[in-house]
Amino acid sequence: MGEIAGNEAARRAWNYPLFDAIFNRRSRRMSLGAEIPAGPTKYRSDKPPLPLDEIEEAMLIEAGTGISGMNLSDLPYVYPDGKSASGNTMLQFTGRTWSSPCGSHSTELIYFNDAGSYVVGLKDCRAGRLRQYETEGDREYIVRSYRENRTKVLDHRPEHPRSYPAMLSFNLWDSNIEGSTVFLPVINNTWQYINGLLLVCGWADGGAFLVDDLNGNRPAGTERWVKEGLLDANRPLPLSGGFGQEVEPAFIVHNIVLAEQAMGLGGWIHAGVNPIVLAQSLPFRLVETPGSPFPNPVGIDGVLEGYCPPYYKDMGAAVDAVVEAKFGADGIYTMDANREAPFLDRNEFVAGVPRYSDKLVQCVKDVCTYIYETYGRFPPGLPTMGISPYWCQAHHLDLDFYDRFYGQAAYTQTQAEHYQLWHGAARPWEAQRQGAVAGAQR
Repeated sequence: MGEIAGNEAARRAWNYPLFDAIFNRRSRRMSLGAEIPAGPTKYRSDKPPLPLDEIEEAMLIEAGTGISGMNLSDLPYVYPDGKSASGNTMLQFTGRTWSSPCGSHSTELIYFNDAGSYVVGLKDCRAGRLRQYETEGDREYIVRSYRENRTKVLDHRPEHPRSYPAMLSFNLWDSNIEGSTVFLPVINNTWQYINGLLLVCGWADGGAFLVDDLNGNRPAGTERWVKEGLLDANRPLPLSGGFGQEVEPAFIVHNIVLAEQAMGLGGWIHAGVNPIVLAQSLPFRLVETPGSPFPNPVGIDGVLEGYCPPYYKDMGAAVDAVVEAKFGADGIYTMDANREAPFLDRNEFVAGVPRYSDKLVQCVKDVCTYIYETYGRFPPGLPTMGISPYWCQAHHLDLDFYDRFYGQAAYTQTQAEHYQLWHGAARPWEAQRQGAVAGAQR
């Protein structure tokens, strides 16, 4: 059998009842090796930290952000009167474990543990079928995806101040400590923003008139296109409204903590390190922008890059890249592209999806250029890479703490059985200690 298929611990986690996971979810913060230094629950764990093993991490990551198959895209593309309805809004047909506007899935996951910091890059992966997981044997893809789609960017955890205001004081004792794995979503705010502009500027009966509400509501590169009839002056839309994906990180981390429950792990969602401090602690490229006291994280070179300069020569080229992803030689709306689509007759479907006009593409280029030249960043008012202000952590629980202060109702039978089921011993840290002693004696 494989590493997941035939693994009794993984099978039990997979079959864990959803409503039990929801209603038994708690923030369980006391990990092996942690210490609450003072107060009524003062406690020091007398067990050494126990890192998650590869299978545990892989299941959490794939539950959080993995590929689930193809999305259905079950929406109208053209109304009977021939006018575009939803049009070509979808950016991908590949589905993930969390919802995303237009299938954009603009958020990727960074995680770090004792061995290093990694980016899990799945935006450009393609689903091979409608359901990625139909049989138990399919679950082997979890480990393969985990190994193939991560990039190590540091050989250690991010090195950041462990003090307020970089971190909230009540999280200092147990956040991002030895033995834990921390999961940090990062939103690429450029990918969906450009797609959103193509949508709202391309309404068949008159696109939105983008105005810069932070600069007297002046046209945001759109005046020409109102005169040419592409945009409707009676449909003003402020730039500050944006097309953000702020909810995507919440979906991801909530998936992870529900998976923690099913696997018998501890952990919780909490405020992470200040995003600006964290951007400086991870290998983000930081660009100074006029009028802002904070540098703008635009990406991690070669791993996680925004659709804007310096990764594109200008915003026109960035818009071209988004259009290419949809209608280029390998685009999702190209008949000869090597991509599946969730429809019985792909050619008929692709032929019926409206294309962007040259005018619309140029209009969006003008808007994006206006934003970049005015604000020195793209998009306006948001970091190019939105580092989530909260993250979630997974760790192994010190159940003795809960027995002492709360009683056994504070954790589930699954958590009580975790060490035996996943690590083959009720107290695996004893073997760990004995090994350390034997090594010291040698």
